[in-house]
Amino acid sequence: MRILSGCRLWLLLLGLCIPTLRAEPFALTMLQEFSEDSADAYHLQHEQWLLLLRQAAGQLEVRYEHVSLQRSLLLARQPGYCTMNKRRTAAREADYLFSAYPLNLGAALQLVHLSSLQLPAAVDLASWLQSSPRLKIGVAQGRVYGEPIDQLIARQPQHFYQLQGADVQLKLWDMLNKGRVDAIIDYQARFSTPRAGQLPLAFSAIAGIPLYISGYLMCSNTAHGQQAIALFNRLLADKNLQQQLLHSYRQYFTPAQWQQVLPELQRLYQSAQ
Repeated sequence: MRILSGCRLWLLLLGLCIPTLRAEPFALTMLQEFSEDSADAYHLQHEQWLLLLRQAAGQLEVRYEHVSLQRSLLLARQPGYCTMNKRRTAAREADYLFSAYPLNLGAALQLVHLSSLQLPAAVDLASWLQSSPRLKIGVAQGRVYGEPIDQLIARQPQHFYQLQGADVQLKLWDMLNKGRVDAIIDYQARFSTPRAGQLPLAFSAIAGIPLYISGYLMCSNTAHGQQAIALFNRLLADKNLQQQLLHSYRQYFTPAQWQQVLPELQRLYQSAQ
């Protein structure tokens, strides 16, 4: 029987006595552009975030702050803050850091209007606005809708009612219901939660925009933001999480739309195949 030297025995005993050290969870504040009272109307946006948190398995310590879009864009420049469901643009990439993969993804934005307004299944937005100088579309000020729509808003601001503040999408929804605007631009999935007193709605596709829209995690361009994005990227690269995300996205598309977008999404989330 071999006898351990005193030094090796001491090291062995010391190793047995020292508790295993665990890394502290990474702390951040996630900015949410709606009030706590209106959280139910935004539950679809959070479904994918909850999948990521489950994958993180304690690696994240998150507090939430409910703010307006404008306040969110200001705070997200500071260390410690991140936000979700943000579209990547060249202008934003100069000021913020984005995750390598989108977290939120859904069918293209649509023109939402009361069913009493007779519109075709697909609408050329510029032509429709030219048909009447009195038409008004409600939009969230500061939101990125995609280049064609953003350019149209910039060229014809008289046709767009730009609203800001907390719960802006719900406020626009109320304005549409009361006839103060002719239409709003939003995700059809957001209206899956019924609201009291809501008049019947109809949805028209907007010609010339992509079949789906991607929303990324966005953090401050700081050392903290770099760490946050690196952690998000590691989580989002996981095959299991990517499979769960793809499964969750399917609910936002019709069967025909899903067949169209699936090959592109599989290329985007290559680990999920």
